[in-house]
Amino acid sequence: MDVMAHALWSLALLPGKPAITKVAFGIAPDVLVFATSLTIQAVKGKMQPGYKTREQMMNWYHRDENKWVLNLYKYTHSILIWSAVIIPIFVYFYYFRNTTPWFLFAAPLHILMDIPTHDKNSFPVQFLTPVSKFKFNGMHWSKPIVFVSNYILIIIVIYIRMFWFKK
Repeated sequence: MDVMAHALWSLALLPGKPAITKVAFGIAPDVLVFATSLTIQAVKGKMQPGYKTREQMMNWYHRDENKWVLNLYKYTHSILIWSAVIIPIFVYFYYFRNTTPWFLFAAPLHILMDIPTHDKNSFPVQFLTPVSKFKFNGMHWSKPIVFVSNYILIIIVIYIRMFWFKK
């Protein structure tokens, strides 16, 4: 799923008022990988190439010097890794600050939404890394039926939250 959709789903589905923390955690699994990759390319004085197809993009990431990006992606898209990060923070906020930190659930939400919207050819989501290499071969988010349906659902959910569940 694209980064904007992850940000919007985090705002639409998680309880509470819109907050930058929801957006930040909602896009974190992708930003941690791709911002790091772009930064390293910039430091090396290189530009990331433009791709005409997803296949060209994946060929670039499968080069020996770029495989680390695919490896990092597995870890930033792991429910197990995020659980290890989130649980202690959640416990702290919940028990010591007497608040429920809903924003923490934006990253796992991101991963759960990526599982069916990524296929085996383009950043498949190995959501049980490092325990398992299992990946689900979904329908890629860039296919028009998935992309358009996704944004229609986002609009519907935001509309429902704004007008049906007003306080």
